[in-house]
Amino acid sequence: MKDKLDKLKKDEHKLDKLKKDEHKLNKPKKEEYKLNEDKKNVYKLDKPKKDKHKQPGNQGSIQTASLFLFNQSNVSYTVNVVGIFYNGETIEQATSRFQRDVEIANNIWTINGRSCIRFNITKVIAPGLLGNPDGTPRFAESINPLELQANTGIINQIIEFHKQDITNPNHTIFVVYFKGNAFSNGSIGTGGIQGNSIEFANGNVHGRVIIADRSIKTVTNDPTRQFNTLAHEIGHVLFTRLEAGQFTTNDPSPTAPYINASNKPFDGSPASHNNNIRNTMWPVALEVTNPFMLPIIDEAQCIQARKSPLVIVQNLFMQ
Repeated sequence: MKDKLDKLKKDEHKLDKLKKDEHKLNKPKKEEYKLNEDKKNVYKLDKPKKDKHKQPGNQGSIQTASLFLFNQSNVSYTVNVVGIFYNGETIEQATSRFQRDVEIANNIWTINGRSCIRFNITKVIAPGLLGNPDGTPRFAESINPLELQANTGIINQIIEFHKQDITNPNHTIFVVYFKGNAFSNGSIGTGGIQGNSIEFANGNVHGRVIIADRSIKTVTNDPTRQFNTLAHEIGHVLFTRLEAGQFTTNDPSPTAPYINASNKPFDGSPASHNNNIRNTMWPVALEVTNPFMLPIIDEAQCIQARKSPLVIVQNLFMQ
């Protein structure tokens, strides 16, 4: 009987040994976990880079889709801008003014603090005042609507003259400033594409914005007041597209078109403007002195603007 009990204990010891050996077989799982850690490191490399152009200010009330925000993290959208000042300012004054207006435009053209399109200054030109044939200075008030249109008049001549000195004019918006409060038709600015439909389809066009010097529709000439005129006119440029072979600048926003009511200012082109008074495409210049109450753009406007042939698209992972 004693021999049998001793034998059972020995057998039990063998089972314990087998269990220990089995435990040894399970050890490689730790190495497998290390492989998983390596996978985590690969994931870190694949994380989207932070948007270099994140802007403060414009938070808005528009909720954006996750896919839209993901695309913003991976791709940059930029447009070159050139300032041409026929308002008598020195190059130092013109540069300061243009930097201010472009900074405002960059802050407005964001959604939830993230850049939709970034506007990069490539050149500022200050030739002096525009002259009449008799040598007298010409102001904005004497420039008629025909001369403000694309491919005609003095605006076309000015841009074509200066365009030859620009490295990449097809991805550029030329912004021309004139001395005076408003043009002959009462407007303070206009914007669009310069070129025909065939050139547009091939991406061989440039943008043009014409702005009266004060960029406001008030009788005050307070230089400390700032407005969204450039940001607004850039919207007209980037919304320009071909529909059924014809150019349109209609605002793609769900809060467009602008509806002319008795309690709102008159607007001769409601389809190109927005009915939301906070939107930068509202037809009247908005004061932007308070950085926490900037005009906004919405997602539909951003998506349409990014389709413009003027926009330079770059994958941030490739940089």
